[in-house]
Amino acid sequence: MKGNGRQPRRRAATSTLLLLAACVVCYANGLTGDFTYDDKAIVRDDPRIRAPAGIAQIFTTPYFGGPRGLGTGFRPILLTSYAVQWWLHDGQVIGYHAVNVLLHALVALLLLQFLRQVAVPEPAAFGAAFLFAVHPVHVEAVTSIVGRGETLAAAFVFGFLLAALAFRRATTGRPRLLAAALLCYGLGLLTKESTAVAPALAFLAFWRLEEGSVTLRMGRALRAGLPLYAGAAAVLALDLVYRHWVLGGFLKSGKFRIFEVENPLAPLQPLVRAANAATILFRYVGRLLVPLRLSADESAWSIPVRHGFDAAGLAALVLLAAILVACVIRERERRDMAFGILFFLTAFAPTANVFFPTGTIFAERLAYLPSAGFALALAAGILGSAEEVKVSRLRAAILLAIALAFAVRTVQRNRVWKSDETLFAESVRNSPESAKAHYNLAWVSTVHGRLAPALEEYTRATRIYPKYYDAWAGKGLAEQRLGFLAEAERSYAKSIEVNPSYENGFFRLGFVRELRGNRSGAERAYSLGLEKHPGSTPLAFRLAQVRSQLGRPTAEADWRRAITIARGSSPFRLGFAQWLVERGRISEARFQAREVLRRRPGDVAALRLLADTSRDTGRRFAEGLAAEKIFRRTHAAADLERLRVIAAEDPAYGTRFRTLEPSLSKLTSRPAAPRGRRGGAADSVRPDPAAAQRARTPGDGGGGRSEASPAREGTPRGR
Repeated sequence: MKGNGRQPRRRAATSTLLLLAACVVCYANGLTGDFTYDDKAIVRDDPRIRAPAGIAQIFTTPYFGGPRGLGTGFRPILLTSYAVQWWLHDGQVIGYHAVNVLLHALVALLLLQFLRQVAVPEPAAFGAAFLFAVHPVHVEAVTSIVGRGETLAAAFVFGFLLAALAFRRATTGRPRLLAAALLCYGLGLLTKESTAVAPALAFLAFWRLEEGSVTLRMGRALRAGLPLYAGAAAVLALDLVYRHWVLGGFLKSGKFRIFEVENPLAPLQPLVRAANAATILFRYVGRLLVPLRLSADESAWSIPVRHGFDAAGLAALVLLAAILVACVIRERERRDMAFGILFFLTAFAPTANVFFPTGTIFAERLAYLPSAGFALALAAGILGSAEEVKVSRLRAAILLAIALAFAVRTVQRNRVWKSDETLFAESVRNSPESAKAHYNLAWVSTVHGRLAPALEEYTRATRIYPKYYDAWAGKGLAEQRLGFLAEAERSYAKSIEVNPSYENGFFRLGFVRELRGNRSGAERAYSLGLEKHPGSTPLAFRLAQVRSQLGRPTAEADWRRAITIARGSSPFRLGFAQWLVERGRISEARFQAREVLRRRPGDVAALRLLADTSRDTGRRFAEGLAAEKIFRRTHAAADLERLRVIAAEDPAYGTRFRTLEPSLSKLTSRPAAPRGRRGGAADSVRPDPAAAQRARTPGDGGGGRSEASPAREGTPRGR
C-alpha cells in the first residue's frame, strides 16, 4: 500500500523536474540578452520603478507613464514586479530574464495541474505541458522582458482556474476558495487586460466535467459556478472603473486612436474586420504547427488586409464557426482534442480582433495563453486519450521528436532577442513588407551612427506606408545629419502633412530651418506647433530662443511662458538668464541662476553664470567662491587655473586661496564626481542639459528627449 502511494508522488516529482529542466535548457541562452524593444521604456528607463516611493505613481498612471487620463494601458502589478526586482538587484538585466524563465516554468506546471484537474489523461496532460514548455512561439513572451505581461497574467489565470475547480469540488471552505480565485482574477486584470477571459475558461472547464447532454451540461456548469461568475463580474466592473479613472476610458484614453500601421484592421467595418481576423487566427495555428518563420513584427503591411468580403475571408469565418460547433457537439468523441481547441479559441477572444479591434494585428506573444489549448489538442491528437500504460512507443516517440524540434527552434530563436540590432534586422528579413520593421531597423542604425543604411530603411518604411509620420521624421533626421538639409526640410514637412498635429514634426521642421538660416521660417514652425501643443516644452524653448535671436519684442514673454510650461526647469531658467545677461540685466540673470541652484545646488552652468557675472561687475571674491564650487565638481585643470588667476588679481581671495590650494591641487589627480547610475543618489552630478544644448553641433540638433531638447523621432514601441 505504501509503495502504491509513493508511485504517483514519484511520477509527479519526475514530471515537475522534467518541465523545469525543459524550460531552463530551452531558455538558458536567452539569459544574456540585453534590454530590447519596449524593455527600455517600460523597465530600464522608467523612473517609477526605481524606488518604493514610485509605487503610488505606478498605481495611478498609465502603463507607459505620462499624465492620468491619457493612457493606452494600465498594468500596475506587472510594473510592480519590475520595481521589486530593481530594488533587489539594481536593474541588472539577467535578473529580469531569470525571473521570466521561472515564471514560464511556473505556468507550465500550473497548466499540467489544471489539465489533471479537468480529467485529461496523464500522458496527454504531461505531453501538452511539455510541448507548451518548449514551444518557440513563446520566445517573445519569455526572452523579451516585457513579455512578462503574458507569463504573469497566464500564471494568475491558471491560479484562478485551479481555485475555481477547487471551489466547485469543495463542500467546506468555499468562501475562502472563492476569495482566492477572485484575488487571482483581480491581480491578473491589473497585470494584463486579456485576463478578463478567465471566467469563460472556468465555465469551459466546468462544462467538461459535467455529465449529460451538451445543453444540460452547460446549465449545470452555469449553476455550479454562479457565485464565481458573479464575483468575477464584480471584480471586472471595479477594474474597469479604476481603469477609466487612470486612463480616461475603460480600456484606453478617449483621445487615443489605434495607429493603422500597428493594426490595419482597426479602421475596418466590424464584419470585414472579423473576416480578416478569422484568417489571421489560422495564421496563428500555422505558426504553432510549423514555427519556422517567426517574427517580432507583422504590422502593416506584412499581413495582407482584405477591405471587403471575399472568398477567403468568408471561408475562414465559416470554417471557424464550423470548428467551434463541431467541438461543442462532438466533444464527447474526442474530448481532449475538442477541449484543447475550445480553450485555444476562448483564450484568443480578447486579442483576436474578432469582436473589437486591439492595438496590434498579430503578435506571437498573444498566443502564449491560447497555445496551452493548442498544445493539448496536439498532444491528444498524437497520444490519443489513452492512459499511460496504453500509449504506444511510436506515439510517444513522435511527440518527443516534435518537442525536441520545438526546443531546438526555441534555442535558435533566443539569439534573435540578444539586442535591438539583431532583433530588428531579423524582423526585416522575415517581414520585409512591414513598414514598422524597417522603421525599427532604421532607428537602431541611427543610434549606432550608420546614417546611410538608416536613411535607406526609413525611405523603405515611407514607401510601404506613406502616412507613417514617425518614419518621415526619422528620414528627415538622417538626411539632416548627413548634411542634406533641403531634403530633410521636405521630409519634416511631409510628416506634418500626413499628421497635422505632429509635435515632433514641427520641432524638427523649425530646427532644420534654423540650420538653413531661415529663422523666420523656424519661428513659424515653432509657433504653429505650439498653437497645437500649448504644453510642449521643446517647442516653447526653441521659440523663445529664435525670437530672442530675431529681437522680437515678445521674447521675454516667450521665455517666461517656456519656464512656466516647464515648471521652472533649470535649462529654461539658464536660457532666460543668458538672454538677460546679453541685455545687461545682470541682477535678474543672477536671480534665475540662484533659482536653479536652489533646486540643483551643484549645477555647473548656473555656477559659471554667477562666476562670470561677478567677474564682469568687479566682484572678484564672489567670482572666486563660485569658481571654487565649479572646480570641486569638475576637477578640471582649467578651472583650477582660473582660481589661481583670481587669487593673483584679488588680494582678499588670494589669502583664502593660499589656505585651500594644497587640498584643491590634489583634486586634479582624481576623477570627477560620479554621475551615478539611473536612480542613484539625488545629489550626484548630472549632465548639464543647458550646456549640452549650447554645445551641440549644428548638424545634430539633439537626439534625445530632455527638458529643453527636441524629442527624438519616435522610438520603437507598441507592445
